[in-house]
Amino acid sequence: MGERVALFVGTNKGGFILTSDSAGEKWDVSGPHGRGSSVDHMTFDGRDGTIYMVENHDIYGPEVSRSTDFGETWETSEKNPRFEKGSGLVMEKLWNIQPGRESEPGVVYLGAMPASLWRSDDSGRTWHENAGLQRTPTRPNWGPGAGGLCLHTIILDTDNAGRMAVGISAAVYFRTDDGGETWVRKTDGLPFGDRPNVIDEDNIEYDTEADNCVHKVVVVDASDPAVQYMQHHLGVFKTPDFGDTWEDIGEGLPELFGFPIGSHPRKSGHVWLIPNHSGDFRSASSGSFRVFKSEESGSSWCALTDGLPQENAYLSTLRESVAVDSLDPVGVYVGSKSGVLYGSRDEGESWFEVAGTLPPILSVEVAVI
Repeated sequence: MGERVALFVGTNKGGFILTSDSAGEKWDVSGPHGRGSSVDHMTFDGRDGTIYMVENHDIYGPEVSRSTDFGETWETSEKNPRFEKGSGLVMEKLWNIQPGRESEPGVVYLGAMPASLWRSDDSGRTWHENAGLQRTPTRPNWGPGAGGLCLHTIILDTDNAGRMAVGISAAVYFRTDDGGETWVRKTDGLPFGDRPNVIDEDNIEYDTEADNCVHKVVVVDASDPAVQYMQHHLGVFKTPDFGDTWEDIGEGLPELFGFPIGSHPRKSGHVWLIPNHSGDFRSASSGSFRVFKSEESGSSWCALTDGLPQENAYLSTLRESVAVDSLDPVGVYVGSKSGVLYGSRDEGESWFEVAGTLPPILSVEVAVI
């Protein structure tokens, strides 16, 4: 049968699975899975073939579902992520789900809102919270972004089982080197805002140590997880050392605000992103839908437009809406809040419409099966 490309698309009306051969000329669509829920993220676990889906339902609340038969049937977690009684926290939304390392069979990580990190050791059947992240000294002053106080990025060091990082809007990037017991903010080189974080009847305090909104972070090279790229509220940045230092790489981009960012699984320095005008507009101000690519670690950028609408195209893209596969050349996929899903089979040089009438797209993941 050969290789098949599978796209796992989360929308506000459920999740969809789209499959095609490597040419991407015809796509079979199944779904919506989790009908009635907002599926903010779906992912495929290449270790055992399980599909994980996070569902956020207006009435029944947030839950994790899993399928071991490629979406034919779904099983909900026996114990969904919930805060302990007396914590003062109420689970609002599940955000990003991430399979563990190859050396961690059955381990799955999950980000949620309010910002918290969860782990399952039994393939998503039960979940427990990482208490160390809640104990960080700045935790009382974390403030939400426009989408809420969410943990949306989980990065695992494939070489060091004790080291991982998370991205939180709007509390920035945290790293642990001791398996999650303690977490350290890594902000050297990142800009800070000035919005209020602590307000009472007598004063307003501006805590620049808490106001630092990361939108998404990716690892640029699978063989070097220390090299990462960040789309930030105030620009685009790179770290060569797992967050110890950050450098601005936004020069050459038409606009610096944005959400999704993707990276090549093999070619170091190859990155794709979609600039937006601002937090108020959240679309390209020119009305031209362009994907920008760098092949030089952000030292230069070029606009990719072939096959994308260039007039009156005010498409919005969210933080989980870019995915890159592992084929050669790699395929790149972009989903929009308008329900249009674009694909490229030549690393972004030209684009085609995969689907044009889906519900608003919240996330896109891809796997080669």
